[in-house]
Amino acid sequence: MRINRRVIYITFIIVILLLITNNSSYYWYAKSILTQEMSEQMATTANQIRTSIEQSEAGAFFVEDMIGEQLRSAAIFAKTKLDPDIDKVTNEQLIPLAAEAGVDGFSLMKRSGIGDDIMVGKSSDPNELTLTSTITFGYWFTAFDQLMKYHNVTITEGQKLPNFWAGIYEVPASGTSDVSKFGYYYDGETNYIICVFVNAGKIKKFKDIIGADTIVKKTLTSNPDIIEISGLNGITFGTKPKEYTRPNGVMYVSMYDRPVLFGTHNIVHVNDFTNFKRAIQDEKPVSVVESYKGNPILKTFVHVPIKERVTDVQREIPYVITIVSDYQSIQKTLNDQLIRVALIIVLFTVFSCLLVFLVFRFNTKSRETAVQSTQEMYIQNVDLMFATIRSQRHDFLNHVQTLYALLTNGEKEDQMRYMEELIEEINEVNDIIRIGQPAIAALIQSKITLAMRTKVSFSYEFIGLDGLSLGVKSVDLVKIIGNLIDNAFDEANKFPAEEREVSVKGWKESNDVKISVKNRVNPSFNLEDDTDLFAIGYSTKLEGGHQGLGLPVVKERVEYYRGTIEVTLEEGFICFQLSIPMQ
Repeated sequence: MRINRRVIYITFIIVILLLITNNSSYYWYAKSILTQEMSEQMATTANQIRTSIEQSEAGAFFVEDMIGEQLRSAAIFAKTKLDPDIDKVTNEQLIPLAAEAGVDGFSLMKRSGIGDDIMVGKSSDPNELTLTSTITFGYWFTAFDQLMKYHNVTITEGQKLPNFWAGIYEVPASGTSDVSKFGYYYDGETNYIICVFVNAGKIKKFKDIIGADTIVKKTLTSNPDIIEISGLNGITFGTKPKEYTRPNGVMYVSMYDRPVLFGTHNIVHVNDFTNFKRAIQDEKPVSVVESYKGNPILKTFVHVPIKERVTDVQREIPYVITIVSDYQSIQKTLNDQLIRVALIIVLFTVFSCLLVFLVFRFNTKSRETAVQSTQEMYIQNVDLMFATIRSQRHDFLNHVQTLYALLTNGEKEDQMRYMEELIEEINEVNDIIRIGQPAIAALIQSKITLAMRTKVSFSYEFIGLDGLSLGVKSVDLVKIIGNLIDNAFDEANKFPAEEREVSVKGWKESNDVKISVKNRVNPSFNLEDDTDLFAIGYSTKLEGGHQGLGLPVVKERVEYYRGTIEVTLEEGFICFQLSIPMQ
C-alpha cells in the first residue's frame, strides 16, 4: 500500500499553518509584553523624576521663604528711615537706602485715586514708576488691597507674615529684570506700602544646581534609550497662555503659565494633546508608539497633580511628565527573537514533516503487514481446503479398489464401516464448502486441522450465508472470526482434553450477519471483574500467546462496520456474539 501524497501535503500545510499561527501569536505577545515593560520602566523613571523635582522644589521654596523673611526685615528697616508720608519721600532717597538694606530696590505703593486701584508712587527703579495700575494683577492686587485695608493678607497664595506678603518669584511686570522676588509691608503707620525686591538670582542659581532641568539632564545622560523629557503645564499646555502687557507695550508670560515648565518638547506629534488629556483624566500613565523621523519611538505621559497643601497652592502647578524613549531597542530585540523563532519554525517543520512521514510509513507498513498476514492466512486456508478436496479425488481410486476387495471377500461389516468413514470425511468437506463464503470456509478448514492437532472438540454451523453480500471485506472477516476462534482455542487448551470445547455459528437475521463463538472458561471467571476485556494488552494467558491483541482487533473491526459485540456467560461457557449490518 502506497502512502497517500495528498494526505501528507495536507498534514504538512496544517503543521506549517499551526506553527506560523503559534509563533506569530508568540511574537505579538512578546512585543506587547516588552512594550508594557518599557512603558512601566518609563513610568517608574517619570515617578523618580517627579520625586526628585518635588524635593528640589521643596528646597527652592525653603530658600524662597528665607528670602521673603529677609525682604520683610529690609522693609521694616526702610520704614525706620523713611517719612510716613509718601509725598515727602523722593526717588533718589530710595536708591542708597536699597544699597544700605542689601536689596535691589524699593518702591512705595499707594491708592491711585481711581476706585480701589493701587499704583507705584515712588521707586528706586524708574521702570517701576511705569506701573500706574495694578488692578489687573489678579491675586497680587487682592494681596495689596488686603494689606492696605486689614494690614494682613488672608488669601491662600503667597508667603504671609505679620503685616507682610511676598509673592512667588516671577517675571516682573515692570521689566526690571528677567525674574524677581517681591515683598510688601504695611502696618498702617504710613500712607504707602513698602515694596522691596531683589533679582531672584539666588533662587535661579539654586534651581540650576538641583532644579528640574538639571534633573532632566542627568536622567538623559544616565539613560541612553531616553531621547527627550519634558514637563508639560497641566493648565496651559495645548492652549495659548495668557499674555500680560508691560507699560512699555512689551508682552510677557508668567513663569507659571509657560506650556513647558522644564525640559524640552521638540518631538511633537499631533496626538500629544489628546494623550496629555488622557493621562490627566485617567490618572494613570499613558504610553503610545509613534514614529519620529522614520524611527519608532515610545511616548509615556505621567500626570503629576497638585498636592493638598493649601498654603502653598500657588507655588504648585499640575503638570505631565512626558518621556520619549527609543523604541528601536525593543524592535531589535523582537527582530532577534523573530529570527530565532523563524529558525525554530524551519527546524521544527522539517522535524514534524519527517515525523509525519515516518508515522505514515509505519502505519502503512503495519497495515500492509496485517493485510499481507491475513491474505497469507486466507490463501493458506483456501489452499488447505482445496488440497483436502484434491486429496479426496486423488484417493478416490484407492477407495474404490478397497471397496471392491471388501465386496469380493464378502466382508460386509468391514465394507459398511469403511463406507461410513468415507462418507463422514466427504460430508465434512461438503459442509465446509456449503458455508457459502470461501474466506470463512477456508478459515474453518484450517481451524479443523488445528483442533485435531490440539485435541479440541470443534463444531461449526453456518446457515443462510450462501451468496450473500456481507458488507465486510474477506480479510476483515478472517480477522474477526479467526481471532475469536484463536482466543477460544487458547482458553480451551487450559482444560483437560476431554473438556476442550469450541463452537462457531453463523447466520443471517433481518439485515444483519450474526457470528457466535463459544468456549469453556474457568468457573471463577467473572465478566464484571474483566471490564477491560477488549483493552489492548489484556490477556488471560500466563505467557506467550498473542500479547492481548486479538480481542481489541475484533472490537475495532466490528465497530468499523458499525456492528456490535455482546459477551455473555452460559453455564461455564463464554459466548462472543457479534452483529454486523449487511450491505
